[in-house]
Amino acid sequence: MQRDVTVFGSANADLRVLVDELPRRGQVTLGHDLEMGPGGRGLNQAVAAARMGARTAFVGAVGSDDHGTMLLRCLAESGVEACVDEVDGRATGAAMIAVDEHGEITVIELPGANATLDTVSDRAAHAIRGSAVLLLQLETPVTGSRAAAALARAAGATVILDAGPQLGEMDAMLDEVDVLVVDLEEAGDAAGMPGAAPQQAARALAARVPTAIVFGGLRGSLLADSDGVLELPRYVAHALDSSAVTDTFCGALAAGVSVGAPVRAAAEVAVAAAALAVQRPGSADSIPTRSDVDDYRALPHAG
Repeated sequence: MQRDVTVFGSANADLRVLVDELPRRGQVTLGHDLEMGPGGRGLNQAVAAARMGARTAFVGAVGSDDHGTMLLRCLAESGVEACVDEVDGRATGAAMIAVDEHGEITVIELPGANATLDTVSDRAAHAIRGSAVLLLQLETPVTGSRAAAALARAAGATVILDAGPQLGEMDAMLDEVDVLVVDLEEAGDAAGMPGAAPQQAARALAARVPTAIVFGGLRGSLLADSDGVLELPRYVAHALDSSAVTDTFCGALAAGVSVGAPVRAAAEVAVAAAALAVQRPGSADSIPTRSDVDDYRALPHAG
């Protein structure tokens, strides 16, 4: 089957709790509600790409447990082809997420089966070679991600890398990357310029890859390439939960690029998708469809 997007990465069971204030060292924090649902950067991004209309495959790993069953069900319900290994003796990855009243989060992550993605299986290689876009994150071992990127590049696919959450592993990947996405708070560090202004960091990153995007969600985002630095559309909204905001952006971006949209045009749609996601609770559950995003973009609220 020809695919538009293959996502290689993590899948987690997210345990989420609402708090008045995010936890601090040595402090007991009172929570209000506890919820569990599908998540993980890789799974979220695959769901986002599929909901934006892309034919999507997800390469990942889960344990032989109830959490793994939940994640496989989420992929199936979202129309994502699952190239997922069920690893005996490993638990499915998990993340414990505290969410405050402003939608900000603190995360404790347990890699579980995600840690086994240090190579590319034959089945995964087949999916990667048959895709227009490979989307990666740094939430699984960099050796596997780099091998996947090399396969994609050799097959003529576009490689998009979300540089979170292990920013220190980014440099080992950049020679295989076409589009780099870095969160606003980490842009200076990613560029080797701690404390640099976002525009300066974006220019520096664009000197290392064809296109660099500094993603700031509702605070605004920048795209830098050989033509300079562009401010992407900005949306004003109430932030309810930022858990899957970057993931939604990356998945929507990959979906647009996979069907031939220029990166800039795809990014303009993707920031709207992310702005809509931040207004909804949950990780994968918060990700909008293409029709949701088209309706949202038609409203008079872009800044």
